[in-house]
Amino acid sequence: MIELLAPAGDEKGFFTAINNGADAVYLGLKDFSARKNADNFSKENISFYVAYAHAVGVRVYVAVNTLIKDGEFSQFLEVVANAYSAGVDAFILQDVFLAPILKERFENIVLHLSTQAGINDESGAIFAKEMGFERVILARETTLSQIKKIAKIIQTEVFVHGALCTAFSGHCYMSAYVGGNSGNRGLCKQPCRKKYSLESSKSKGEYPISLSDLCLAKDIKVLIDAGVSSFKIEGRMRSPEYVASSVSVYRNAIDNAPYDLSRVKRAFNRGDYTKGYIYGVDSNIISDKIQNHSGERVGQVLKIIGDQILTDRNNQKGDAFKIIRDGFEVGNATCETNGTKLKFKGKVKVGDALSITKEGCPKFEEKVKKAKLEVYAKICEGEKILLSANGVTVQSDEVVSHAKTTPTLEQEIVANLNRTDKYPYEIIASVSVEGSPFVPKSTLNKLRASLYEKVFFKDVKPLKIPEYIFDFKEDYASEYESVVISDKFVEVRENSAFVLSPSYYLDEKAIIEILNRQTADKYLFVPSYLRESELAVIESLIRRFDGVYADGLNGISLAKKHGKKLICGLGINAFNSVDVKFLSKISNGIVLSQELSQSEISALSRGANAFALGSIRLMELIYCPFKRDCKNCSRQNEFFTLTDEMGHKFQVRRYKIANDCRFEVYNEQILLWQSSGNTFINLIGLDAEIYKQYLIGNYEYIKNKYPVTVGNLKRGVN
Repeated sequence: MIELLAPAGDEKGFFTAINNGADAVYLGLKDFSARKNADNFSKENISFYVAYAHAVGVRVYVAVNTLIKDGEFSQFLEVVANAYSAGVDAFILQDVFLAPILKERFENIVLHLSTQAGINDESGAIFAKEMGFERVILARETTLSQIKKIAKIIQTEVFVHGALCTAFSGHCYMSAYVGGNSGNRGLCKQPCRKKYSLESSKSKGEYPISLSDLCLAKDIKVLIDAGVSSFKIEGRMRSPEYVASSVSVYRNAIDNAPYDLSRVKRAFNRGDYTKGYIYGVDSNIISDKIQNHSGERVGQVLKIIGDQILTDRNNQKGDAFKIIRDGFEVGNATCETNGTKLKFKGKVKVGDALSITKEGCPKFEEKVKKAKLEVYAKICEGEKILLSANGVTVQSDEVVSHAKTTPTLEQEIVANLNRTDKYPYEIIASVSVEGSPFVPKSTLNKLRASLYEKVFFKDVKPLKIPEYIFDFKEDYASEYESVVISDKFVEVRENSAFVLSPSYYLDEKAIIEILNRQTADKYLFVPSYLRESELAVIESLIRRFDGVYADGLNGISLAKKHGKKLICGLGINAFNSVDVKFLSKISNGIVLSQELSQSEISALSRGANAFALGSIRLMELIYCPFKRDCKNCSRQNEFFTLTDEMGHKFQVRRYKIANDCRFEVYNEQILLWQSSGNTFINLIGLDAEIYKQYLIGNYEYIKNKYPVTVGNLKRGVN
């Protein structure tokens, strides 16, 4: 099965996706959707939209793909129950550990694991399948070779078009720390699209961490051959024109028919598109000069006449343009009357490029998709009216009387049955009339409406909201009072675990030297994203360590495979008691999500390790923000500075596992919390003395040396 999966952020997007050729749509309800600011759908109307899609052969997937707090489980189950009763085809989850409780409570429920879970290799895919997922929505950073291997394990869904997150899936905390709006909770404010300056960067662009939009229309055949099951278009916050154009393009690409990218470029196009990561990091993955919609280049400025420009194309009234020079936007223009002249604003010169961003008369046509419905009507004088379709039968309350004047004719009945109102049916009517019956129009209208409603909602299940008994809390105690991460040797205190996150994983000599000096249990930091060459390096190193610190789901599988101890790290986002209860059975330590407040942590688990001191990682970048300008890169530097418009500085750490550089963005302020429970401490990039002073309670030393914050521990996240 090859599926084209389209976004439906609202009713218009829903119908547009279906009418332009989508095989399935994904949508969210008011709560627990990763696009919480989309219009979304409600528990009151979800049954109608699911029934509508099913009537025309389209599947519906509901996203409940945010992290869930303990106090939200009852509401979460109610949301799932409403969508389940409506007959949705699958649910999209971010939290892999919620699968067992949903499988237990909802018979035959189908689960797809969100891209936010960061599945990008075989290890993660195996774990997802073991947890009960039927499909994984792969991280956008997954390469073609990895896709091929994962597709042999489990059904795969791959993003082929739309926005790319700058940070690795599920590992962006920038929005949460900037304003308390968590991307993992559906409220990302997209700080990556803001202006920054990057130390040592040769780029002249103002948006060094804003990525181009993805477009893989030309690579569909390659992905089909790789075993991909579902091709996903991003864009629940985009316009109906964007949905129509993108769905049409990929429908034709999948069907091996001609297509034109012009329409979708004009609907929305950031950075003239990139192939992303499937063949390795694409050279044009960063869109640093124009952050937003750049449209399609269609001409140039020929002459400037006052506040108007003369162009080399005939324009239509209502067309809108950006004027671009050397990749930068220098002005904009609109067409007020048909012709070659445009009214403009900006510092425009002759020869500047003209890029259309909105068409005054867009070619936005769609044919409403309908399903054939065979309807049988029997109207016999002296008997009750009988209407039936698709296994459903309705009949009138009263028998049909003899017509005193003009009897009801067959063509009148057929015409009445063809009135389908809001239902997507093309009626094939078979009518039997006996005698000279008279049927009041009101009677036939009522029966027809009743029949179509029952046929339409035939597959809706009775709503049954399972009683939620909170039985997941338990006394859990980590094996370690403290989990300490460092990129260099640190002498940790007794009952602590030492986690090494080296700057260069291939420097085995330096790694062995650190391990030989360390007396505590030694764990290897295993990143959530691993290329195949990097996985080989990790697996060769694991044997030298006591255990694996898993920053993603793949690390859990690797620890099991190699028979090593396991610490479930910060990147796994353990967020609730369900997570803790599951992880307590398989791990030696659990580090709770850095987005929880102290009160939420205390209520959740006093035995797990909570972030108390150190560097706050806000983003994990799989691409090079310096555009792989290796010749001009200061290869010895491990840390660079990223500065926003307000002057706030972020530290960018460069490290390597195999051959390619990787980057992490850290907060300018370090976390400092006077904790009485088990702690997590991140010393990457920090002086080891800070750890000693923290242990003796000399917090003033830390405050004098570093700018500090309590992070989300005080307020939590929305």
